[in-house]
Amino acid sequence: MKTKLALFFLLLLGNGPSFGQFSQIGSPFITHFSKSDYQAGTQNWDILEDPRGILYFGNNKGLLEFDGVRWRLLSTPNRTIVRSMRLAADGRIYIGAQDEFGYLEADSTGLPAYRSLTGLVPEQYRGFEDVWKILSFGPHQLFCTQRALFALRDGEVETLLPEGRFDNYFQANERLFLRDTRRGLLEFDGRTLSPVPGGQLFVGQGIAAILPGPGERLLLVSMNDGLFWLDRQGIEPWDAAANDFLREYRAFCGLALADGRYAIGTPLNGLLIVDQAGRPSLHLNKATGLQNNTVLSIYQDHLQNLWLGLDNGIDYAEICAPFKLVHSRTGLEGTGYASILYQDRLFLGTNQGLYYFDWKERGDPLKPMRLQEVGQAKGQVWSLQELGGELLIGHHEGAFVLRGEEAVPLSRVQGAWKFLELSSFPGYAVCGTYSGLLLYRRDPQWTFVRRLDGFGESARVMEQDAEGNLWVSHAYKGLYRVRFAADEPAIAGVDFYNSGNGLPTDLFINVGKVRGKLVFTTPEGLYRYDPSEDRFFPDAELTEVFGEGRNVHRLLEDQSGQVWFSIDEEFGVVKVREEGLFNELEVHYFNQIQDVLVDGFESVFAVDSHHVFIATEGGFVHYDPSIEKDPEIPFGALIREVAVLSKDQRTVWAGGLYQNRPQADLSFSNKDNSFRFVYSAPYYEEQQHLQYRHRLRGFQEDWSDWTTQSRKEYTNLPHGDYSFEVEARNAYGQISAPAVFPFTIDPPWYATTLARIVYLLLALVMIFGLVRSSSRRVEKAKAVMAREQAMELDRKEAEYREEAERSEAEIIRLRNEKLQSDIQHKNSELASATMHLVQKGEILMNIRQDLSKLLPNAASENKRRIKQLIKTLEADARLDDNWEQFELYFDQVHEDFLRRLRERFPALTPKDQKLCAYLRMNLSTKEIAPLMNISVRGVEISRYRLRKKLELETDDNLVDFILKI
Repeated sequence: MKTKLALFFLLLLGNGPSFGQFSQIGSPFITHFSKSDYQAGTQNWDILEDPRGILYFGNNKGLLEFDGVRWRLLSTPNRTIVRSMRLAADGRIYIGAQDEFGYLEADSTGLPAYRSLTGLVPEQYRGFEDVWKILSFGPHQLFCTQRALFALRDGEVETLLPEGRFDNYFQANERLFLRDTRRGLLEFDGRTLSPVPGGQLFVGQGIAAILPGPGERLLLVSMNDGLFWLDRQGIEPWDAAANDFLREYRAFCGLALADGRYAIGTPLNGLLIVDQAGRPSLHLNKATGLQNNTVLSIYQDHLQNLWLGLDNGIDYAEICAPFKLVHSRTGLEGTGYASILYQDRLFLGTNQGLYYFDWKERGDPLKPMRLQEVGQAKGQVWSLQELGGELLIGHHEGAFVLRGEEAVPLSRVQGAWKFLELSSFPGYAVCGTYSGLLLYRRDPQWTFVRRLDGFGESARVMEQDAEGNLWVSHAYKGLYRVRFAADEPAIAGVDFYNSGNGLPTDLFINVGKVRGKLVFTTPEGLYRYDPSEDRFFPDAELTEVFGEGRNVHRLLEDQSGQVWFSIDEEFGVVKVREEGLFNELEVHYFNQIQDVLVDGFESVFAVDSHHVFIATEGGFVHYDPSIEKDPEIPFGALIREVAVLSKDQRTVWAGGLYQNRPQADLSFSNKDNSFRFVYSAPYYEEQQHLQYRHRLRGFQEDWSDWTTQSRKEYTNLPHGDYSFEVEARNAYGQISAPAVFPFTIDPPWYATTLARIVYLLLALVMIFGLVRSSSRRVEKAKAVMAREQAMELDRKEAEYREEAERSEAEIIRLRNEKLQSDIQHKNSELASATMHLVQKGEILMNIRQDLSKLLPNAASENKRRIKQLIKTLEADARLDDNWEQFELYFDQVHEDFLRRLRERFPALTPKDQKLCAYLRMNLSTKEIAPLMNISVRGVEISRYRLRKKLELETDDNLVDFILKI
């Protein structure tokens, strides 16, 4: 990421380093692939990369294919060792095995398949054993064996036989060489073999490689006797510094690298890279990170890194990366925390102790780093600082100073974090500890003075401002400003700052210094302190560089003025290049080492413009800024497999061989509507950081989130046209070219074009039928109308009849209502008459009783008169007891109640019937007694007898029963 900013950034970040010659310290990042990873044989004899970036390895078990994620093994018909491969100009990959050679060809699904050419070899030469090399020479493809050279052209094979045996074959600068065990080194011009001047030197010794050199010169790498120069005049030895190593450990294979150096594989001591001056520049063996010391094949991929085919496994060495590892293989133990160059020694502090090596001995790969441990410094080292010409060591056990080869304690106060010289008091320094600040004085050596009273917090991260104040950050509390007295190095006061003073939070605040200015990092961005307002404000300049609101863990300015940052999940450095009136800021992200940093304890030390040491969990990373890695090398994502997830699950696309997608779009039936897509990206640096995103156009237009998953499944897709797309993103943030797989899911039979045509024809037939039947419908409508009119007349007549019937019914209803009203009126009259009789009977009874009482005491002349009156009253009572007339009226009112009563209960006496009539009229016992000319007690006895005759239970109500009859 490059950003041009205004001139004031020159004051902020200054000038960048100059870049110079590379020198090697440590070993490169190496990725191991064991036989358990690729599931094939141990030995790997040849390596090839196709134009897509797919790698192929000639293995004991066959041909291995690797796309960066998955391995695939292809076998020859006789299942023998694949010794050699060649990518021809036409893109075809040729394969050489034992008694077998041919080429790869994709089958109908895109799966690479082997096609044999051995049938073109004359019968008598077919037992040719191993094909050790395949070369392209003019129009020929040459299959090189020890018994013969087979030249393929236009579908025919010519055979060239040696005098002895063809021991090896080489091609360089468009020249082809063969080593004959009897004639030495020969050159082949396409038709004949001719001796190379001086080539008889190699009758008795083998040649490992012949490589392009400067001009027309070629570098000849012998197996046992070092390096030689070969030109058209002859062969001469090269007095190279690497010869002693090559003579001792022998050479087996070689490769000219893109930067002009030479990589030589040995069977005994790994890989040696030699520069153009013949000096070793890199040595990789088991001690420095390889799986074993036998290198059988070498290949430089499109990223300029090396693939090594080993006697047991495959290794990937990132030799072009600017990073090298300094770890336990170099004698360094533990997690790195601090580094410094002091008196021509590089000191490395870890959680296990303090180590160093002589800086002057760096750079010779044949002399491994000899790390030595500093005595009395075992355990956790926190910091290394040079103050006043002495090396001060912050240690878990306290503060130490290096004296000679030993670490001498300055104080035993546990936990010395960091030292700072006090600008206001020359000759004094403070040390931040687990529990406050300690004061030291230099006179002339550093000695402990006292603990500074007034501040007791942990002081791991601290800086000094221009006024001499000490700023101390505490991750879980906030920020402290320690002010010193004017006349002595003593604490005068402590000010506390947190979110109440303009900071966005109280937690995880760090203080750093960039170009002499304090910078405060927070989880929500970068801040500066304004003393005039005694508050904190966002730092506008740095925010423009790093972005707004980001979680900034640390900002570190190294010794060369470069600013290192740890922000969110990113780690890197800001470099500045001058360009006229502007400065160009280059922000370099090192995400490939982000995962191995010591979180919260990031430490960077720049020795010079070629050597920067970064603390990591496994030790240290050596970074060379002069090696500028191009992060924008193009690469592409690949769709490696497409499978239909139906009942008969099958692969419909196996990744192809030379193309990234099928030549024609695929179409699937409606039942085959579930798919699995498998994809990869052949970008091999930091494969663990490679991420993918995908989408299915026609179903999902937006890209998915980035993920490390390299497969995606879709189920029950509706019919239609689709295009699956996938992109990859590498550790540098570069996005690949997309891989695209278009396909179609056919509609079901009822939605096909033929079905639509049938639907159209049916519609036309229906329209024709509708038109034709319209006239019939009109005629039928007329007939229906006539019938409806007749029916309407009938309906009207029926309505008239119904209306008449309703009127007649209404008349009957009104008549019935009138009759009912008359009945109710008669019932009312009957009740009134009955009540009148009751009252009259009571009065007459009272009069008769009174007369009966007067009779004994009356005069004789009156007794006769009284008796006559009593008889008259009794006669009147009998005359009123005209039951027949009462019964007539009562039955009229109560719908023949007495008749129905007699029919239902024939055993009832007239007296019982009278009682029932009176009870139906709802008369009380007291009212019934005079009507029946009996006492109230007599009525009650009559009611009891009536219940028995009516067969009523004890709980039955007599009156309710009578009302229901």
